[in-house]
Amino acid sequence: MRPLNTVFGELTRGCRQCLLGTKSVLFITGLCPLNCFYCPVDRDRFGRDVMFINDVPVKQYPDDIIRELDRAGSNGLAISGGDPIVVVDRVVDLVRILKDLYGQKFHIHMYTHALNLSEEAVRKLAGSGIDEVRIHAINPTQLSNKLGLIRILKDSGITLGLEVPALPRFEDNILRVAEVLINNGLIGFININELDVSPANINNLVRMDYVPGPDGSVVGSLDVGVKLASEVRRRWPWINVNVCSSRSKDLAQIGARLFRISLRSSAGGEFIIDDGTVREG
Repeated sequence: MRPLNTVFGELTRGCRQCLLGTKSVLFITGLCPLNCFYCPVDRDRFGRDVMFINDVPVKQYPDDIIRELDRAGSNGLAISGGDPIVVVDRVVDLVRILKDLYGQKFHIHMYTHALNLSEEAVRKLAGSGIDEVRIHAINPTQLSNKLGLIRILKDSGITLGLEVPALPRFEDNILRVAEVLINNGLIGFININELDVSPANINNLVRMDYVPGPDGSVVGSLDVGVKLASEVRRRWPWINVNVCSSRSKDLAQIGARLFRISLRSSAGGEFIIDDGTVREG
């Protein structure tokens, strides 16, 4: 059986929290001006300004978010989308609220596509107190005129990394993206995710001659991720690289979080199995 994660170097704090189940996940908006062929976001979310915390709909902001963080006993939050940078004012507001409520050690990271970076949004984010930003780009042309903006985030003290899907046949482009960011001293880590198949992207993936596997990921994607990670470490041995499998998300990250929630909420006469499911004793 393959490992859930293949790590070269050290995991970032955000990744460690996810694997331990101590970080909740906020889908802060479905808005994104891009239409990446591999985007797995469900069509009932993509393009809509909706929020979900651990897949629970957020109807009352920020109360529902805080309530779920407390229920899960989380000590951190991952902010995804869509692209959170599209609603940067909401991100900044939420970071302030959560840091005031839980303290500065409450770790918050978010994802954004390089193409969506603007000077106004970046300057707001740079002063927000967010801990970590993961930049997405699969082609060096997507970094055109963006390095100065990424530098603003870096100089503000935010930990920066590159996060990409393991796309077969895009290995050279992804390595060139890494080269640009690393040679400019902008990132300290790279996360490479096994490419998930979903109803939203399956037709696009098949048109690209990718083969959906029985485990819900693209056949060969994980191997591509490990090869990419190995090459990154060969060229830049000081860069931390994590290859995250689909099983890691399902079993480790979500499973560990559900296990923690069940531990905190189970009643007498109930017992919790490894996947976090509660059963009657």
